[in-house]
Amino acid sequence: MKKFVSCTIILLFLFTTQIKTCAAEPVQLDLKSEGAVLLDSDTGAVLYAKNANEKMYPASLTKIATAIYAIEKGNLGGIVTVSKNAASQDGTRVYLNEGEQAPLQKLIQGMLINSGNDAAMAIAEHLDGTVDHFAENLNNYLKNNIGVNNTHFTNPNGLFDENHYTTAMDLAIITNYAIKNPVFAEIFGTKVLEWQGQSWASTLYTHHRMLKGELPYPEVTGGRRVIQMKQNKH
Repeated sequence: MKKFVSCTIILLFLFTTQIKTCAAEPVQLDLKSEGAVLLDSDTGAVLYAKNANEKMYPASLTKIATAIYAIEKGNLGGIVTVSKNAASQDGTRVYLNEGEQAPLQKLIQGMLINSGNDAAMAIAEHLDGTVDHFAENLNNYLKNNIGVNNTHFTNPNGLFDENHYTTAMDLAIITNYAIKNPVFAEIFGTKVLEWQGQSWASTLYTHHRMLKGELPYPEVTGGRRVIQMKQNKH
């Protein structure tokens, strides 16, 4: 019998076999991340924590929240029209053009797998009209539907804003909620996706080194800098 264990981190760290003992006795891990939480997905029990409730800037981990919000609120087959604002986002993109149209689910894939900031913005504007309305609705959703209280997001993609923050604990709770959705879980665990856009055709690969096998650990089934893994239940 398998069960899921979610691990949420703020910065990338190496997942070691020591984690398997952390439920039985306290362990000190040499993590590079500033904050980390390991949850038992079934019970919500905290198996390991480091600076779990310290407010931090989540960067593109924000997209986990954007994705589950979009999946639960939106029509996955609905067509999104990309605005000039979305197409001109900084950072990692899937190179959407102004006026380009794509199904909502495809944009969620581009956002989670390739960390597309443009896709995230297009999703937000499609769902709620403006970034401000999106942020207000997303924050209410996270608080009322998922139950986190130390998170405040101002945008859908995690580009820096001093008022855009969360905690490792809140991210663990958000991710644990999200992976129970089969659409999210499938996208979260996608390693390779053929992408056909108006201006860009490419093969998208997950950015997560453990998921794509650069740091082999077969129990990892999904992730960004958040890791979802399966563990044998004894």
